[in-house]
Amino acid sequence: MPKSFFGGIMTVAARSAIFSLSDDLDLAATGGHAHAAPARFTGGDGGARDCFVHRIAAGGATLTVSGPVGANERATIDLPCGLSAEGAFAAVEQEVLTFRFDQPIDIVGALARCLAAQTAERRQMPRIELRQRVCLRHSGQVDFAWTRNLSPTGVGLETRTTLDVGERVELTLDGLRPLTGEVRWAEHGHAGIAFDEELGWQMLMPWLRKIKSAPPAKHRAADPFPPPSALGAVKDALRLDIATHVRAGAKWWNARIHVLSNALVEFESATEFTPLSSLWLSLPEIGGWPIRVIECHGERHVAEFRLPLRPHEMARLTEALARR
Repeated sequence: MPKSFFGGIMTVAARSAIFSLSDDLDLAATGGHAHAAPARFTGGDGGARDCFVHRIAAGGATLTVSGPVGANERATIDLPCGLSAEGAFAAVEQEVLTFRFDQPIDIVGALARCLAAQTAERRQMPRIELRQRVCLRHSGQVDFAWTRNLSPTGVGLETRTTLDVGERVELTLDGLRPLTGEVRWAEHGHAGIAFDEELGWQMLMPWLRKIKSAPPAKHRAADPFPPPSALGAVKDALRLDIATHVRAGAKWWNARIHVLSNALVEFESATEFTPLSSLWLSLPEIGGWPIRVIECHGERHVAEFRLPLRPHEMARLTEALARR
């Protein structure tokens, strides 16, 4: 994106700052400086100065300012979303500066204010920076990837999978319906996907609020004596270890199938489903299949197939496993 310097301030051809759901305060290290929104800040001497805000997170923002500022210099910044935040400059050696807020802001609320300030016919959601696991399906392959940023029209991914420009893909983010789209660019383990149908802000805002308010993922110490697999003694059990997803009602969740037999399946999911939960499990080469959870050990679940898999369906799974 073109940029130039005029009067000591960098001007950037972009319409809005990036809103980040990350709690990482090392803001300058994350990039995203091609986006910017004009703003103003007032220093300790009471003088107001122009600036550009590149990235806004709960704990701070990255800025380009006119003229020098000192390390730990106090200021009050008027953010583009209509909020004011007091804080201090934490890093001033770089071209783009780091400004840390005294008190965290409600980043999803700030995003909502930004949307509300726009007219209905010109409303456009800013790009959102977040890291979420996503199930990626393309060319008969299934794997997990991670989001880098998201907008109503597309998503940036970090992936181990080789993707080709123009390739068709299907993505599943926890709590949203599967999304189809096309690879617009791919290089060095990163890719950009354009959605076939735009995600409305009415759907995205509650989803973002739920993600931001969710408790941090549990980091359990490794259990030296984990519970034995419910399928360990089953003769025809297949060890698949594949990425997939499950549906609960109208929402989809990422999962990884470890082992299955014709009657039982063992899978892992960051979402903990309670025993007796009725789900719909996606199986390679077969499609969706109804299951019911019978055991839950944290992220590990054991479920029974409501309709046992038949011999020819087990054979198709075996063939899919052999091709990997």
